[in-house]
Amino acid sequence: MIGSAVMIGGFVSTYIRLSHRLRLEMLVIGTLLFFASSFCLFWWLTRFHYRSVYLLVYAWVYALGAMGPMMGWTLANYTLTTREARRIFSLIQLGPILGGVFIGFFTADVMRHGHLRPNTLLLVVALILVGCAMLVKLLFQRAGPRLAEVRLAPAAHDAPRNFQQSVRVIRKSPYLLSITALIAIGCLATSILGYQFFLIAKDSYGHNTAGLTAFIARFYGYMGLITLVFQLALTGPLLRAFGIRVGLFALPVSLLASSLGVFFATGLVTGSILRGSHYILRYSLDKSATELLYLPVAPEVKSQVKSFIDTFVWRSADGIAGLVLLLFASVLKFSPGKVSLVNMVILFGWIGVAYAVRREYLNVLRQAIERRTLDPERTAAGVLDSTTTEVLAESLKRGQEQQLLYGLSLFEIGREPGRHPVLRGLLEHASPAVRQRALRLLGDAGDQKILPQVEKMLKDESPEVRTEALHYLALHAGRDPLSLLEADSDFTDYSLAGSVAAYLARTRQPDNLATAQAILQGMLSRTGPDAPRSRVEAARALGAIPPASELHSDLLTLLRDEEIEVQEQALLSAGKIGGRQFLPLVIEKLAEQRLRGAARAALAEYGERAVGTLRDYLNDEAVSLPVRKQIPNVLARIATPEAAAALAESLVQPDAGLRFDLLKALNKLRRRDPGLMPADADFADLLNLELMGYYRSVQILEAFEPHASNWLDGHPSSSVLTRALGERMEYEFERIFRLLALLYPPRDIYNAYVGVKSGRAQLRANALEVLEHLLKPEHYRMLSYVLDPEITASDRLSFARRFCRVGVNSKAEALRILLRCEDRWLCACSLHAIGELGLAELCEDVRQLAHAGDSLLEETWRWTSARLGVAGSA
Repeated sequence: MIGSAVMIGGFVSTYIRLSHRLRLEMLVIGTLLFFASSFCLFWWLTRFHYRSVYLLVYAWVYALGAMGPMMGWTLANYTLTTREARRIFSLIQLGPILGGVFIGFFTADVMRHGHLRPNTLLLVVALILVGCAMLVKLLFQRAGPRLAEVRLAPAAHDAPRNFQQSVRVIRKSPYLLSITALIAIGCLATSILGYQFFLIAKDSYGHNTAGLTAFIARFYGYMGLITLVFQLALTGPLLRAFGIRVGLFALPVSLLASSLGVFFATGLVTGSILRGSHYILRYSLDKSATELLYLPVAPEVKSQVKSFIDTFVWRSADGIAGLVLLLFASVLKFSPGKVSLVNMVILFGWIGVAYAVRREYLNVLRQAIERRTLDPERTAAGVLDSTTTEVLAESLKRGQEQQLLYGLSLFEIGREPGRHPVLRGLLEHASPAVRQRALRLLGDAGDQKILPQVEKMLKDESPEVRTEALHYLALHAGRDPLSLLEADSDFTDYSLAGSVAAYLARTRQPDNLATAQAILQGMLSRTGPDAPRSRVEAARALGAIPPASELHSDLLTLLRDEEIEVQEQALLSAGKIGGRQFLPLVIEKLAEQRLRGAARAALAEYGERAVGTLRDYLNDEAVSLPVRKQIPNVLARIATPEAAAALAESLVQPDAGLRFDLLKALNKLRRRDPGLMPADADFADLLNLELMGYYRSVQILEAFEPHASNWLDGHPSSSVLTRALGERMEYEFERIFRLLALLYPPRDIYNAYVGVKSGRAQLRANALEVLEHLLKPEHYRMLSYVLDPEITASDRLSFARRFCRVGVNSKAEALRILLRCEDRWLCACSLHAIGELGLAELCEDVRQLAHAGDSLLEETWRWTSARLGVAGSA
């Protein structure tokens, strides 16, 4: 441990220095290839039986164990936003968990059956590292603009350039210092309990070295499986619900309890519980929570600081653990059970440091808000997590006007932001803009507790605040706005007019209705720079008038207004009114991206009243496809049995993309409430249809390019058509699993889908095992010809012929089928392949192909026709 820590110090220092000379892409790939070549060299040196080689291997493995995860999480921090990280970090952590499962069972099998010599594992490690380097290259190629700056430039000028500067940066930051202490004390406790577990296991097996090795390998394999389940089921929900408040404390508290068990009853069972609880939490909840701590760190220093903490600090703690064990185990002769006393002291310290880290994390978030360094679009996650919400609430209790307005803008991102009690305190803030913004948020949330305070705000010195108060009282308290006005009061006239009109219309008295109509017409006919805002307020007022009212006819004009903001408010008001006369216009707005959100919200307000019309539009081929593709999402938001029935009844669609959207919406509804699903829906027949389409693609692909029909095996192809067919088969494959998720437990189906798509033999085998026990025999049999790697291409084709009751016997026949498909991109690829292959037998099919209206298809048709000599190609 001590020697490894010293060696890692050298690695980290070199890595930090190179980060200022090399781009991150080259640095990570170069580091991986360096370790890969080192392990190849060690394998060669083991032939000469140098004992020092094994010491180097041990130290190198420790170094790689620190550097590898550090580089991976650094890339994740650069690639993901805060919003994505809270959702995806728990999934990223599945990588090392699944890797541990696979390697554990693989090593156990090698040691038990002697398939490989132990030193050959060094070559296996080298091969894996080369694969990792290729994945890093692929990541930088596909990550797009997020990694562009990192790819193009080395570390920032102000970033630490060496070991000493990294230490200096950390010492200057209480937050980084607390993270460093947390990592160090956690690794110290981990190393000591690892020593305990090994000694307890060794005492239990005695001189049976092979049995000991097999037990440890299988133990870690099974722990990996349990960790996988924990990661999938609990890590994400716990982080979203409690943030770091639970994530940082779960591991040390559980280790305290299990250490007590080892102290009072030392044995293989208690030792396994100690190590197992550490393994399960360390590589799931604790790791994901710890990585979240790096998100507020400035990007310009994150890579260098993280590399220092995650490598040198981590392994230095291992070295300190070695010294502690040397003292207590070797000098003082503590038994493995008594060592728990030492570790319990460390664990109490761990809990104390975790409290300090949590406090500093909150401080850093507060500072980020005060400096306005958190981007609302990159921070929002639909509903703010509990930790961030509390930090925002705390920040709103103090600060300057601009900081408070910025914090309020972050609150607006949440789904029900105005319900937080801290906003009520801002109604008495010194800034009129803050008072007005807070009151509007509370009014939008329908907060009735502020009524006495709002009445006082009618005397506010700011006209904008007085207007917002009048609007609140008119809409939420039913007060007559005219009786609230004073002769010397000045209100924002268009906002006041809207409140007055809404109040008068709600009285239902003929005279008042006429007055309200006159006010609204004045607002609609207003000219000048305030005209759009006046029409927005008119639309808002119309939404506050209960149906049915003759005044609502003006909303039809506002729904066609030239200003986007006016249309947005008109859509929201139409949703509140729920009038059928607006429904066609609201549905049509789904095609406009800028108005799509407001249109969805309005249709969700309609609820069941819109389901029948939405179903009609969904199944009407005369309606534009962009509109139809948005309707499934709307029906999923309505979330009633009628909406689910409309989705299920509409599943048979010629457009594959629309079918995918329908399935996705049904999957959402089933996850939300399985009771919403229609009992008479025959998803099994639809599954057969999707499978038939998939096996038809298998036939076509196999006819065009033999041995390429199983795209799951990842065989590359240089043919554009083959790649296009493979992409279509991926979508078909996902639709199949989405249908399965409507017939069987969705979580099990999703996990099986991930395992099948992972590309790892062990995970794929596990997924097949799950599916075999989960699915009905006939469904599994149909899927097995796609998923089972032991089924040959000829067997797969034979089944496809029996299932589809037709075959594809030649390349020309396959291309003829593709020329008639609805997918214009596949049609263009088929045309290109016909011209490239010079298939004259398809000249008539090419000549008759309808290609007008699609520039790519037209250009490809002319090129192919010229190659084949088709008449009229010029």
